[in-house]
Amino acid sequence: MKKWLIISSVLIVCFLVFVAGAYIRALQPKNEAADIALATAEEKAGIEKMDEFYLYNGHESYSVVVGTTSGGDKQIVWIPENDKQKVVVEHARNGKSKEDILSKVKKNRNPAEIVSVKLGMEKNVPLWEVTYLDESNSYNYDYYDFKTGEWLKYYRSI
Repeated sequence: MKKWLIISSVLIVCFLVFVAGAYIRALQPKNEAADIALATAEEKAGIEKMDEFYLYNGHESYSVVVGTTSGGDKQIVWIPENDKQKVVVEHARNGKSKEDILSKVKKNRNPAEIVSVKLGMEKNVPLWEVTYLDESNSYNYDYYDFKTGEWLKYYRSI
């Protein structure tokens, strides 16, 4: 009986190590993208500390860094995957906050569950993308202009 307990324990530990390793390897591309984006944000906007990082995949793909400069200014940097697009830098105070957008979505859409809120860019317009589940468990995507908070478009998956 003692042998089975030891064998079971070793197998469980091996399984947990395997799962942890797989999880770490799965996050590696995102962590590498964040490191590259932070270097660009340091160069283009003087960001010294990254507070948030988003990967946005719409018509174009962007890495978005929200961070703080040495002077304490909160900056947002949209970094395109495509070198033909330009890097966009904005002061966070010039746009709507995540909390403002969440409040608007909760008031107007009544979501069952908020899945994610992230910054992105479509057709050179900085935006917020809000992903949520409705009462029928369908995924919904709302897009709001970063600067004005104006609703831009809506998409529902079936």
